[in-house]
Amino acid sequence: MSRHRFHLDHGGHSVTVNLRHGLHTEIELLVDGKEVGLQRVHGHGPWTMADVLPDDPPKPFTVRITQDDGPGCVLLTDGLERPMPTTPD
Repeated sequence: MSRHRFHLDHGGHSVTVNLRHGLHTEIELLVDGKEVGLQRVHGHGPWTMADVLPDDPPKPFTVRITQDDGPGCVLLTDGLERPMPTTPD
């Protein structure tokens, strides 16, 4: 099984995406260390997941996971795309 972890701090919040490849591909989305989404996906992507940052009012965001030249992840919020660096497991 291969694993990839992407992480970015944004607006005082921590956003983490864990991508696990094995028999199935799973994407786990965490905000401030709490799981807010888990998807089992098929194919080679790209895949997206959306949630909100716990601000007042809550701020929507999306992460896009690609596999073009190896796994990559981008955070989309406030009209901007911010690459999420790979971090150690």
